[in-house]
Amino acid sequence: MPVENSVDRAVFFDSDDFGVVAVINSTNISGIFDNGYSEFLDVAGTTPTFTCESSDLTAITPTISRGTTAIISGTNYTIENIKNDNTGVTILELTEA
Repeated sequence: MPVENSVDRAVFFDSDDFGVVAVINSTNISGIFDNGYSEFLDVAGTTPTFTCESSDLTAITPTISRGTTAIISGTNYTIENIKNDNTGVTILELTEA
């Protein structure tokens, strides 16, 4: 059982504080966008992710899956992987479309 609940997490995902809004299947979802730098075998790039409440994603119709488009700050991203950590938080791994 998670220590925190959705009310506790809401402050982190709130677009008035730390979060941004992603548009997925015409639905606005608040979460945290990160586009961190990564390097592997002398190849550098970024690894964009969007972290949000799992319950917000389950409310989206149709259901999201690999290949679904997410629009964040005017940029189109394709969802490449969906990582639900079973604590109420899901990380979407993205690539710029």
